[in-house]
Amino acid sequence: MGSETTGSHPSVRWSAKEQQILSAALEILRDRGPASVNIESVAAVSGVAKSTIYRRFSNRDELIASALSSVTAVPVIPPGLDIEGQLRWAALRCRDGVEHVLGLGGVTGVLVDQDPQFSATIRSMLVPWIALVRDILARGAASGRFRSDLDVDVALNFVLGSSLGEFLRTGSASDEWTDRVLRMLMIMLRPAVAEDDAAAAISPS
Repeated sequence: MGSETTGSHPSVRWSAKEQQILSAALEILRDRGPASVNIESVAAVSGVAKSTIYRRFSNRDELIASALSSVTAVPVIPPGLDIEGQLRWAALRCRDGVEHVLGLGGVTGVLVDQDPQFSATIRSMLVPWIALVRDILARGAASGRFRSDLDVDVALNFVLGSSLGEFLRTGSASDEWTDRVLRMLMIMLRPAVAEDDAAAAISPS
């Protein structure tokens, strides 16, 4: 789940006033969690009148869903990347989603299922990203770049879960951390004959 600076841009174009409202909702989500996002709190943070917010968003669920969709994009891999580069790109975008979209408040909200509707929204937004990483891993195995007995689900969770774990542990997951994760992952993914070269397969862009 990447930010709007990656992948293809969201199809909805928001007005400046709507962006002000949605930015406030995301700020509250990252800092306090989904349960704290409501029309009153967004009005207080954004400085926009509650009546104006209600004219644009009928309830908090619509507001939260719109806020999330305003900073997420359908994943589209940039052209020219090899299979390892595609995996690194996807891992960085997932990292950005955890750190810059959800933040600690949003992550905690999902982990404790603070708001079931919010959790369902996040899981639905993850679907295309999970499918993308699955496809990268499957193509790598089919092409011989990755081992033929690859457990796609385990590798998928390694990619998605590593940034989440580092974010919870330290509050941030740097590009350098992602590259360390991918170097370790490549050691596990590469066929046995290529293990000696696997550690050098991923280098920062």
